[in-house]
Amino acid sequence: MPLNSAAICIAPPLATRVHRRTSMLIKIYGGTRLQEDANLCESCRCARIVRGRRIDEEIVFCNAMAMDPVRIEFKVTSCTDYVDGRVPPYHELVEKAWILTPKTRRRPAGFVRGSDLEPEEVMQFMRERGRRE
Repeated sequence: MPLNSAAICIAPPLATRVHRRTSMLIKIYGGTRLQEDANLCESCRCARIVRGRRIDEEIVFCNAMAMDPVRIEFKVTSCTDYVDGRVPPYHELVEKAWILTPKTRRRPAGFVRGSDLEPEEVMQFMRERGRRE
């Protein structure tokens, strides 16, 4: 297009602003604790809970905090020493597991139940696990 000629410029229509009222959910992690959160002591392996007949009759002792059990007088929602009692301990998982073992003089290579292993083999397996972590 020559520089002196008049050019017709077709501009797109101006953008129209659309105002919408939308609500946005913002979740803040670690903010104020909710009152309806579950008490961690209910499922902790380190807790000893004594209950009476009424709902407000409850004594909780925590064995994870010190050498002597500590009495907890409030509902716990966060704890660094929490151990979930619903998850089986590692040694129980090893007993139930099928473990792939290498060939030895006494046994061919293959899968063996953890409960069928000799005590020395279980200890060796536990030591190897500690090295991997």
